[in-house]
Amino acid sequence: MVWPVLKFRNPKHPSFPAIELASARIYMRPPSVDDAKMWAEVRGRNINHIQPFDPKWPDDALTEELYKRRISRQFYEWQHDRGRAFLIFDIHNDALIGGMNINNICRGAAQYAALGFWIDQDCEGQGLMREALELTLEYCFEDLLLQRVNASCLPHNERSKKTLLAVGFKEEGFAEKYLQINGVREDHILFGLPKESWMQHKDD
Repeated sequence: MVWPVLKFRNPKHPSFPAIELASARIYMRPPSVDDAKMWAEVRGRNINHIQPFDPKWPDDALTEELYKRRISRQFYEWQHDRGRAFLIFDIHNDALIGGMNINNICRGAAQYAALGFWIDQDCEGQGLMREALELTLEYCFEDLLLQRVNASCLPHNERSKKTLLAVGFKEEGFAEKYLQINGVREDHILFGLPKESWMQHKDD
């Protein structure tokens, strides 16, 4: 599906809520139209690092037009309580270092969502994604009032598995041909974290 570009009331800053999640080394906020150039530069520099773990990138993946369509979709999902999109920044120099998406928010009896995330290869191995996940989980459980958060990763993605386990997720199963990754339906390992388990892990 091709998402249209929404007409924001303020083209400089779409009407995402003024939310910022911060830790000692990073902060996270919703995307802005002004982030297009920085986003394309970081993603382009990391193409060989990110693309093997992403849905297939279109030919215009790094263009401003696609970025605008992307945040239009994210804005729509935020408005309708279907998702939350955040960019991750280095708190010391405001450099964009990654992204965090809270996808497929389900209400009613479900009250859960699924996480998707990426980080600049130069920032791996420093615990920054763990900080981002900890901020995100607190937001999911205490602000969005979710009762459960899900995540998944490719079986060979040892770094993601280790990070998810470190913040309290438990491996729950294996899903054959679960998601389209780089143009191919791929198997995934499934992880879950109920609110009660998160609270216990946080207090340990």
